[in-house]
Amino acid sequence: MNKFKLVVLDLDGTTCEFLGAFVDSNIQPIKDVIENKINVVFATGRPIKAKFNRLDIFGFNKYHSLGIGFNGALIYDLIKKEELISFPLDKIKAKAVFELLKLSENKDCVLCAYTIEDDLCYVTKSAEEFEDIKLESVLFEKPALIYNDECQMYDCYKILVFNANSKFKKQVEEIGLEIAWSEQSLAGEITRKGVNKRLALEYIANHLKIKPEEIIAMGDGENDVAMLGYAGLSISPTNACDNAKNNAKVVSHYSNLEGFVGIELKKYVLN
Repeated sequence: MNKFKLVVLDLDGTTCEFLGAFVDSNIQPIKDVIENKINVVFATGRPIKAKFNRLDIFGFNKYHSLGIGFNGALIYDLIKKEELISFPLDKIKAKAVFELLKLSENKDCVLCAYTIEDDLCYVTKSAEEFEDIKLESVLFEKPALIYNDECQMYDCYKILVFNANSKFKKQVEEIGLEIAWSEQSLAGEITRKGVNKRLALEYIANHLKIKPEEIIAMGDGENDVAMLGYAGLSISPTNACDNAKNNAKVVSHYSNLEGFVGIELKKYVLN
């Protein structure tokens, strides 16, 4: 008999292609999990309410009603279309992160900040100047603004950093913020200290009265590590970063593009 009551799935590099659509072979097994009255929560670094995510293909009901965005900084009610709770980093520390780019050792770093102010995003390079910002822009609800010292800073759900390095990581931590980044990361994810997918998962588990051993989580990146350590069963694909693999209880024989999510759901949840 299946013991799991909650399935938590990362998007990019896990359930989906990177900044792309759901891997086709994952879709029906996820629908089957929901039909079996098992809660499904997508936990992503993306803005959870972005239309690009296409979470509506699974339908919204009692068992698919909540989503985790911005690496745990936002828990969103997909049915009511409103925040359940959020944990943004304050504007003073957000501005301090942007100030780091004035240091010569950080001249190649590029930032993208998701503020709490009406879908406002600040970037330090335009989509025309920097390819990764162009890729990220599919998630923006409105065009991003180029940040400068004259701009008013707001509290931020998260700040994304491209071309980061170990020195920048240390500087962010000295400001008093959390950053999920390693040499294998395509980008670093900066949030309020203590805010990550595990925090959001714990909140939802308590909200639904579900124990850690009744949770299965799947993820591939640095920003999934804390979540993988919390779930009773955690699984990473073969394409996961080393830290994710080391913290997952199971490493799949399949990659995200091979549909490892669907394969492992059939094995562990759908029997």
